[in-house]
Order: sequence, then C-alpha cells, then structure tokens
Amino acid sequence: MRAGVDGATLPAMTPDEMRELVRHHIEDGFNRGDWTVCEHTLAGDYTARYGADGRANVGRDHYVTVCTFLRRSFPDVAITIEDLVVEGDRIVNRYVERGTLTGAPFLGIEPAGQAYAKPGTTLYRVADRRLAESWGVEDTLGWFRQLGKYAD
Repeated sequence: MRAGVDGATLPAMTPDEMRELVRHHIEDGFNRGDWTVCEHTLAGDYTARYGADGRANVGRDHYVTVCTFLRRSFPDVAITIEDLVVEGDRIVNRYVERGTLTGAPFLGIEPAGQAYAKPGTTLYRVADRRLAESWGVEDTLGWFRQLGKYAD
C-alpha cells in the first residue's frame, strides 16, 4: 500500500489492473479522442520521453495538446495494442499506430490520403494508480517515408 496524492493509502495495482489502465488510456482515450480519459489515467505531472534525445514532455495537458495536434491531421489515428508486459510498477506496451493523412497538413506534408502503420514500444511507470512516466521509441523515419516525406 502507498500514500496517494491526497495522503490516502492506495493499494498496489495487480498486473491485470495495470494492463486495464493502459488499455483504457489507449482504447477509450487516445483511439476515441476522448481526452477526459486522461484525467483518470495520467498523473497531473505525467512525463513522456520519446526520441533519441530523450527530451521530456511534462504534464497531462501537454500530452493532450500533442495528441490533439496529431488528430487534426490524422482524424482516424488509432493504436492497436500488440503486447502488454508487466514487471513491478512498470508496464511495456508494444503497439502499432495507424492513421491516414486526410486532415490538416502535418509538419509540412500536404494531405493526400497517405496511410501509415508505425510500430512502437512504450514503457510506463505506474504510481498512485495512474501512468506517471513513459519512455517510448517509434519508427519515425518509416512513418515519414510512408507519408511521402522521404524517398526509400
């Protein structure tokens, strides 16, 4: 048992509860564009690190801003969870993100119905029954090639 953000004692999550937390966050939040789900799945100071430089994006609000930006260009963006592996307070999500560029231009790429499938892996740390931190890697070069940004 651990002390929660309000000082109350929270029971540790079981591996199945941790898997359900990630599924809820991805399937009900990200995939549906329902950012209110993040209020229950992400810590207020959620810290996400993606890319080779490991630069951190801090805060639940920043996460929602980035996801909203992505959805403007890829209205159908969705993540398919391939594996969820739990060890202690960590859970690894191996996934494939898919979408079609039919909305706003994306980082200088004009929409022409380009579809993509981008594999990735994210390691989450769970604290106080929420996702507190994450480290992720994705095939960004492959993604941009699929969008027509770079030739093979």
